[in-house]
Formats: sequence, structure tokens, C-alpha cells
Amino acid sequence: MIRAFLLNSPYPTAPFSSLYLFGRRQDLGFQEPINNSPRKRHHVRFWALSLAHSADDMAAASFWLNTDKPSTDQRVLWVGAGTRDTGLSLARLTFQVTHATDSDTNAERNYVITQLMAKRVIGEVALHQSGSRLQTGKVNHYITDGEIAFASLIEN
Repeated sequence: MIRAFLLNSPYPTAPFSSLYLFGRRQDLGFQEPINNSPRKRHHVRFWALSLAHSADDMAAASFWLNTDKPSTDQRVLWVGAGTRDTGLSLARLTFQVTHATDSDTNAERNYVITQLMAKRVIGEVALHQSGSRLQTGKVNHYITDGEIAFASLIEN
């Protein structure tokens, strides 16, 4: 890992950190290097949410605190998050070397949607405004227009 970062050479088995939503790590995650660099990558993570639970009030704490993972035979709503690594950074809270991430989450959301559409994984996409703004300022700063993308999977 150190060699790949110092020489900026390809690193196909680069580690993929976990992010947590609904009290659990992502159910699926993918990464794609940018220009074959281990320093710059696209990341997308997905969490399965029961369709029954997806109808609950998103403004209620119970919606976000429910850690129930749907069974594999259930139809689910996939909740995703995309980030783009832009280089190296030092985490202020832990003093660990980590990736710096691009603050423009809108551009990464649009990139992920474009890639999924180009690979014919998703169909029509609708954007919706979220009900609240991100609370930032601890580690990374993010910019968002507040729109949430909804897409339907294409069944083969």
C-alpha cells in the first residue's frame, strides 16, 4: 500500500473503508480508480432498506436508528452514498493518514448516476429535495444542493 501511494502506481486490492447508516456498515460497496491512481478513486456504497420501513417518517429518529437488515428474499430500497477521493489527508480526530474527499457531493452523485445508466443498471432517475441540510465541520466539508436521486433497477 505504501509503495503504491508513494509511486502513484495501480493498487487493485486497495482497502475499502466502511461507512455506517442504519447502525450497520454498507451492504455493497464499489470503488474505481481515477487514472489508475491509488490516491484518487470513486467510491459508492449501498444499504438495503426494507420497503415497509421506507414508508416510515424519515424525520423521525426511529427511521435512522432502526438497524434491521432486510432478509435476502425481500424487495428492498437501495440507499446509496458516493464519494470521490482526491488525495491524502490527515484525520484531525485520529491523526491517521486517510483520503481527502472532494467536497462537491453533487458532482459525485451525478457521476455515479451517469455510470450506472451507461452500464444499463438503472433506468429513469428522479431528483427530490431532502428535508434537512448536512451537519458538517468535524472532518470533511461537503457541498450539496440537497437533492436525493431515486432510480429504478433494470430487470434482465
